Amino acid sequence: MKKSGQITVFLSMCLLCTWALLCVMLESARTAGSRYYFQVAAQGALDTLFSGYHRRLWEEYRIFALEYKAEEEIIRDLENSINRYLSVDNWYPMKLESVDVTRLVNISDEQGAFLAEEVLSFMRLGGAFQLFMEPEDGEQFLKDVTEAASVHTLSGIYDGQEKEARKLEKAVERLIDNIQEQERLSRDMEEALLDDDENGFFRAARSCRQTAKKYSGLMRQYEKQAETLLKRQQQSLSVMDDVTTDLQDNREELFRQQWNPYDAYLAQDGERRKAFARWEEQTEHNRNLLDETEQMVLDALDCQEEDEETVSLRDAADHWRSGYRRFDTAQNVSAGDKEKQGLLDQVRRLAEGSLVELVMPAKTAVSGAVLPNEGFPSKETAPAQGGQEKTAGNHLAERVLINEYCGLFFTDALSKDKRQVQYELEYVLQGCGTDRENLEKTVTQLFAIREGMNLIHILSDADKRQQAEALAAVITGVTGLAPLVKIVACVIMGIWAMGEAIQDLRTLMAGGKVPLWKKKSDWVTSLDNILDMGRGQMADAAEGGQEGAGRGFTYQQYLKLMLLKQDPQVKHMRMLDVMQMNIRREQPGFRVMDCAYRVDICGNACGKHMFFALPIVENLVRGQTGYPLKASGEKAY
Repeated sequence: MKKSGQITVFLSMCLLCTWALLCVMLESARTAGSRYYFQVAAQGALDTLFSGYHRRLWEEYRIFALEYKAEEEIIRDLENSINRYLSVDNWYPMKLESVDVTRLVNISDEQGAFLAEEVLSFMRLGGAFQLFMEPEDGEQFLKDVTEAASVHTLSGIYDGQEKEARKLEKAVERLIDNIQEQERLSRDMEEALLDDDENGFFRAARSCRQTAKKYSGLMRQYEKQAETLLKRQQQSLSVMDDVTTDLQDNREELFRQQWNPYDAYLAQDGERRKAFARWEEQTEHNRNLLDETEQMVLDALDCQEEDEETVSLRDAADHWRSGYRRFDTAQNVSAGDKEKQGLLDQVRRLAEGSLVELVMPAKTAVSGAVLPNEGFPSKETAPAQGGQEKTAGNHLAERVLINEYCGLFFTDALSKDKRQVQYELEYVLQGCGTDRENLEKTVTQLFAIREGMNLIHILSDADKRQQAEALAAVITGVTGLAPLVKIVACVIMGIWAMGEAIQDLRTLMAGGKVPLWKKKSDWVTSLDNILDMGRGQMADAAEGGQEGAGRGFTYQQYLKLMLLKQDPQVKHMRMLDVMQMNIRREQPGFRVMDCAYRVDICGNACGKHMFFALPIVENLVRGQTGYPLKASGEKAY
């Protein structure tokens, strides 16, 4: 019986098609798995790479960053890690072709914004155990510090004006002295004529003419100084309009009322100026009269030689007496208490000089360390050109946390942890090249804050204002211009605030506390103490306690307040400077700018087919023996 093979062929063809379909389905599923496996390999390689963070940077500052020499080093490490995944015998055979870094972000990029992100993460996840200010209070503290700095600026403005007013009063004194001298010489001439002392008359006349001649020059000096003070007042009012916008709680009105006596002074000086102009006319008249009187004396002497009695010296005396215009010198200024004025000036000179030696505790050596600032990130990175408003660390609440971080990890002038460069917080504030410069600028800035706060307290305290005005009356003496007392009172209040600020700094540098806003019980110095300070007698810093001994802020906390005003990007870069400087002590050549914060990659591989061996399948895929695989990944600390 002849057998037919049609069914066998048909079934074979069906079976072949079925297996081909199954192989394609399996290959498709395996290809999808290959792509996923390659993605896992790429992400795993990034995880492995980032596990090699810089240990000392973490141990000392709790900052994650990946140190690398060059981008090629990162690529090589990633390739090694991915190849370990691909070398495993599994259902996903493939060969790595390339790994490219599409984005490499360093911890120092964007002016330290990524450092700020890490710091904030650390502080929010348990680094901030106890804050001296709540983050939401940062805005109010910033206003307080800004206001204190503005008040210090106002104090400096009016301090300069007071110096101009004092020069004007000196010019007035010279005018009055000149007039008094003319009056005295006028009496001497009259007496000499009545005594028939022609020699005495001519001596007095010569001196009187020289004195009167000087008056016009003294008048020009006075007018020039008066114009200078007027311009200074106009400039001060302009600056005051700009600065007083930083004042709070209607203190602008307080300053305009209590701290601006120059308008009244200049108004009354305008009347005084008219009197001085009249004196100049009188002086010129008296000089002409003197010429006539001298001629009469010469005529009288000629008559005596010729035994004639047409004119006598007594006639000349009568002519001088009747024609002489006397001066009203009721505006004369008494000497006042120059000693107290000198003591106040000495306190001002103390405040204007170097404060560091003045406020540091006895036997405390100031660090003379020089920062090795070569290669500092802040020096090698160009300043930001805007667009940084939304980056980490710019919000006031974030600034508070970052400032707390600085207090935890950086040293300052009072730190017990001694390092080669001691004043790290001061460097973050000032950015100078030596410890001494950073400390000096920090102390000066802190002094300005304390002076401003103290001046606000004095102006708000009626009793202290009255004490200042009483001392001003003693210093100025009797004057024709009552506003001069107000001017000197303002100066005394400013110097009082300076003296109190010096004592505040002595307390802070001795490890004590000083409240930001003082109560009466917190006040340390009296006006007598200020005068003693001018004599070189400084009160002991420990005496600044009283009721407020345990109240207020420490030196480090004041530094954190001052950091609120600093540009966040500048602060972040200087923080990196300090980190790099300290790590370089054990790892020379370390560069923060060579530490990665984020890496984005793109990998390419070639997958191998496993179920495409059948010719019919190979025909379906047009003879492909491999297929491309791509994977991308990103990782940041």
